[in-house]
Amino acid sequence: MMHLQIRYGSLVALALTSFLTIASGDVSTGGQIIQSSYDFIIVGGGTAGLALAARLTENSNQTVLVLEAGSKPGLIAASKTPLGSALVLGTQIDWGFVTPPQASLNGRTITYHRGRCLGGSSSVNGLAYGRGSASLYDLWETMGNPGWGWKDVFPYFKKSTTFSSPSRTNESYRTFDPSGYSSNGPVQVGYPDYSTPASFSFIEAVAGVGLAPIVNDLNLGDNIGVKQEPLTLDPTYARSSSYTSYAENIQNRTNLGILTYATVSQVVTNGTGDELRAIGVAVTHQTTGSVMFVAANKEVILSAGTFQSPQLLMVSGIGPTDELARNGIEAKVGNPNVGQNLQDHTYFSVIVRSQPSTSLDSLVNSFPAFLAAQAEYAENRTGPFTSPGGATYGFQKLSIDELSSLNAIELMNRTEQAHIEYYYEAAYYPSFPVEQYPPRSNESYISITAGLLAPVSRGSVTLQSNGIMDAPVIDLNYFQEETDQKIAVYAFKQLRKILAYPNLAKWGIGPDNGEVAPGVAVQSDEDILNYIRNTAIPVWHASGTCAMKPRADGGVVDSSLKVYGVQGLRVVDASIMPVVPDQHTQGPVYMVAEKAANLIRSEYGF
Repeated sequence: MMHLQIRYGSLVALALTSFLTIASGDVSTGGQIIQSSYDFIIVGGGTAGLALAARLTENSNQTVLVLEAGSKPGLIAASKTPLGSALVLGTQIDWGFVTPPQASLNGRTITYHRGRCLGGSSSVNGLAYGRGSASLYDLWETMGNPGWGWKDVFPYFKKSTTFSSPSRTNESYRTFDPSGYSSNGPVQVGYPDYSTPASFSFIEAVAGVGLAPIVNDLNLGDNIGVKQEPLTLDPTYARSSSYTSYAENIQNRTNLGILTYATVSQVVTNGTGDELRAIGVAVTHQTTGSVMFVAANKEVILSAGTFQSPQLLMVSGIGPTDELARNGIEAKVGNPNVGQNLQDHTYFSVIVRSQPSTSLDSLVNSFPAFLAAQAEYAENRTGPFTSPGGATYGFQKLSIDELSSLNAIELMNRTEQAHIEYYYEAAYYPSFPVEQYPPRSNESYISITAGLLAPVSRGSVTLQSNGIMDAPVIDLNYFQEETDQKIAVYAFKQLRKILAYPNLAKWGIGPDNGEVAPGVAVQSDEDILNYIRNTAIPVWHASGTCAMKPRADGGVVDSSLKVYGVQGLRVVDASIMPVVPDQHTQGPVYMVAEKAANLIRSEYGF
């Protein structure tokens, strides 16, 4: 998710002068010379990759090399500040993938943001930290993945986090249960210093219209409720990413190498048939142009993310045989499941005018206000820059009767999870094409947003060519299935119910204050769905393209995250999730990395 998207070129210009400083001397191996071989080679220094590297190198006898195609996140200074997440979009630390025209989105192309730096998307995202429903992980287990039920994964969620309790803030709806977090976990989780006052009214409205109860903590396995969402913030209100929490302080470990600007073009294998083994990787260093082979004594581990892990498998000869043949790639392991099963959450909003006190649009409308808020954060670590935006979420479970009325047959066995997310954004969100829904300068807006948490539609990742330097072809396929369409229209109607709740009126929010998008003329189911198709955006939770399932059921990796048909090769990132969690996926990715580290250490006895 990326919050508070930039609307005006003037603010972008301000950001370029204030935030987007270019660091020098960025290529780093932690003072080490890259060796010819390592025990473990991790491809991708993102959310999962750095967490995994940190855990594996706790044993000084194991050598690990992390290869990251991007830079350090500090290349773009805005990445360190919570509100700065919007300012990194389209910069050097954003992959900025562009999809082909999406038929189910009325022919729109989507720019899909992914972190291209150490820390990956944890260095650029909207900081939301959640885990999801226990039943979702129990479902993973029933799909042929022993050891991945809630009781098995909860310890890894806990191990990865420390909760910093609210300090200077009103603790209303900012509660948590200490039993769900470690006292020394690397990832810092907490609440921002700042929230607009209407965000608490939003919580009361979601509960008041009966969509979700107000709860104490959503991270103990019951993901049904509404409250302020914890964020990956350290006690100084700076971003806590996998880079800052796992890697930044251990780069001088003599058994750890981290190389930035390093593009892995292929997983190198040896042998045939059942004896096929990953023996290393081919790497191109983008700064020097040098091409090298680095050997893996034990394993190659792909942590390149939901789009690039399957791409790297395919360009290495592991994937659908027809796709490989079409791109002139020799098939070493034919597996039609590689790159399939793509899942994601989607957002769409109702946007209304509001009082300035409820909105962060004052920072967009006024350079002096923007600079003052920036200075407040720099000097005191207070104010709007401590938060990425609204940071207030509700999670609704649809009853069996509601699922039946929506003809959501595919979800009848998934009743104990959240199906819809409701989100308060203190700004005009998302940014729409100006000719369709133009925001007016010097006005203030808030957005009430819905997201589909249990999508039935599935997309895919395929190849543009046989080279890793060409971006993969990403077909999101949102709203292709009728179930998703019906749930989306239902969710949209709930947004208007929330906005009509009386306690929001005191902030100048409600039907009488002016619905900007889509406007009151949009009433029929057909018109609502068309509006959703025209405006929906990703929540940036892509997952599932190297699914952890039995191979015959659509799997790419087994329950130990080993790639079928290749010895010495695993995948550790969001692509292994067989079903996308009903929460923001940053927390689940940390869990996957922690559990993977334990699986690997147990197998090799260290």
